[in-house]
Amino acid sequence: MGAPESTFRGLRTAWRAALVTRSNLLEGQCNNLTQFSENLIKATLKKSFSVEDVAAKFKGLLTGTNIRGAKLDALLAFVTGNINPLELWEAVLLELESLMLTVQRSPNAFVPPATPILTSAGFTATDLERICRKLTAEGWIELAVTPLKDTPVFEYRVRESEYIAFADASAGQQATALLWVLLNQPGPPLIIDQPEDDLDNKVMPQTAEKLWAAKRRRQLLFSSHNANLVVNGDADLVISCDYRVTGEQSGGTVKLQGAIDVQAVREEIAAVMEGGREAFKLRKEKYGF
Repeated sequence: MGAPESTFRGLRTAWRAALVTRSNLLEGQCNNLTQFSENLIKATLKKSFSVEDVAAKFKGLLTGTNIRGAKLDALLAFVTGNINPLELWEAVLLELESLMLTVQRSPNAFVPPATPILTSAGFTATDLERICRKLTAEGWIELAVTPLKDTPVFEYRVRESEYIAFADASAGQQATALLWVLLNQPGPPLIIDQPEDDLDNKVMPQTAEKLWAAKRRRQLLFSSHNANLVVNGDADLVISCDYRVTGEQSGGTVKLQGAIDVQAVREEIAAVMEGGREAFKLRKEKYGF
């Protein structure tokens, strides 16, 4: 049979090391997201924080013991609140294993082993014996291989040192932050479809600066119905598309293409920018710019 117990311990040690490596990689990506967003997004990783799977498995194994679910919840809350939840959970599993093995070795004379964590979490001697009688080797292994999951948390900076949940940020705030992330990171050619839908015009100058910098690192292709990004981003090539038959949305064609300094391209841009050329003239007459 070899040495199954030592083999199991070795494999479990390697598995825990893999979980730690995974957590470190996720934490690194959270740091990258924060950095690329220029701190508009604060991404943090709560390691081994999600216990839903473990809680469901644990409660299922102890069904019929009359041990209150609140005790299990309190135990798991104590684990996730620890500075090293993975290590503490491993210690809990060792205590549960010792309880399970105690009954297997002495089914008629139960002498509880030392279980300082379970005891401090409120499990009485009666609770411990009930766990012993109920928990099987198969059940313990199922619980042991159910991992505590890492939980990434995303927040949006509304002002210096003040954050809200990213999901609570406006569509414009979310779009701006995510666009900055894309523009600030290196990589292959980047294709973005209609980024202007939720962008606030107030952040357009800053976004244009990100565009200029990004163009030195990667190729950018934008599909847009708004010429603001085309002009403010100083596009190197503009391609204007139209329908083959005006008024019929049956087929598209390339209407014209060229740099911004090409007169036909400039005319096309003026035609689609915020009301066209006449709107620009009217604003100049009213507001002086």
